[in-house]
Amino acid sequence: MKDGEFMKRSNGEGSITVLKGKNRKKRNWARVFDGYIYDEKKDKLIPKQKSLGVFRTKGEAQKAIDEYFTNPYQFLNRNMTLDEAFQTYYDTVYETSPSYAKDLKYKWRYCDQIKNLKISETLSVHMKRFLEGEPYYIDPSSGKKKVASPNTILRIKSLLNQIFDLAISESVITVNQARNFKTPKEAARKYERSKKHHIPFSIDEQLTLKENLDYPFVDMIYIQIFMGWRPDELVEILLEDVYLEDQYIIGGKKTDSGYRRIVPIHPEIMEYIKNYYEEAQKIGSRFLFNDIYMKRHSTSKQNLSYSNYRYRFQKVIKALNLNEAHTPHDARVTFATIAKISGMDAFAVKKFMGHSLKNDITEESYTAPNFSWFQNQMEKFQYASGK
Repeated sequence: MKDGEFMKRSNGEGSITVLKGKNRKKRNWARVFDGYIYDEKKDKLIPKQKSLGVFRTKGEAQKAIDEYFTNPYQFLNRNMTLDEAFQTYYDTVYETSPSYAKDLKYKWRYCDQIKNLKISETLSVHMKRFLEGEPYYIDPSSGKKKVASPNTILRIKSLLNQIFDLAISESVITVNQARNFKTPKEAARKYERSKKHHIPFSIDEQLTLKENLDYPFVDMIYIQIFMGWRPDELVEILLEDVYLEDQYIIGGKKTDSGYRRIVPIHPEIMEYIKNYYEEAQKIGSRFLFNDIYMKRHSTSKQNLSYSNYRYRFQKVIKALNLNEAHTPHDARVTFATIAKISGMDAFAVKKFMGHSLKNDITEESYTAPNFSWFQNQMEKFQYASGK
């Protein structure tokens, strides 16, 4: 069977496609019929296929198809390795949060030592010893050993918890072995000692940013300060959720209070948001913020991930000689600081930032101002207040 050809099978029994690419370790793409979708151009229903993954051999691809038809609603099975279970979890997360999913993939690089263990045979002791032994991976470009930081070790532990939670929900296992042990104490202690406290941009730094809005990505930090988005929320704002005429953006995801919240656009940043909007339309991106300087080998997509934004943020900090301790989250802290100094209503600030109101029954249940009130509150925001 040649590259790109289908393995002929009876209707409804799935298909196996050989993918192109000499350097591919996994080439056999297994898919199954998953209903129909309406094609507007052809004005008819066309078959839709569901991917079951890419496998090294046709036999493995066939096995995945057979297991799917045994239980088509089950994502995982007992014979899956941790790596295969992670890929399934990653795909699930990516549907709703691409930036977070990419961050998970970055952390998973450190798990080479355990990734080939079967999920049904992996015990707490295996994972505990792995995390205590300083996880690492070999950087393919430099050949150097990269050891996980204390924060990364904590994130890997959390990721393992979530993978095993999914396995339990799929009835693959009955006990979450990842939750049966605590994060190594030494890693937790090192993390607490190394943890950076968020600090707002000083007034002088705010003025420096404003004076350098023509420098790449300074305007993006400027926008974040004016709207209070979390960094990972900022990079995932969709173009369809930007309402320029009505002067607001819908975004947010982390909490129930913050999910798809409406944040007014301050007049001071309208032109910069318009610039990003028009650039996104020009390159055909679904996302508001994109990186035209970013070169990708396998895709033409230019939307930012959180790691991309963090990299650009740090370049700005260095170029403008700002406090090197700043992190992307500091722009959000700066928004909260300026909002308070500017006399913005506390209820409005919580709404804009996606903070919970559950401890304030009056605000949560009985306060419902109209949008113009929220706009008026946002317009109170005074950048570089006190100078």
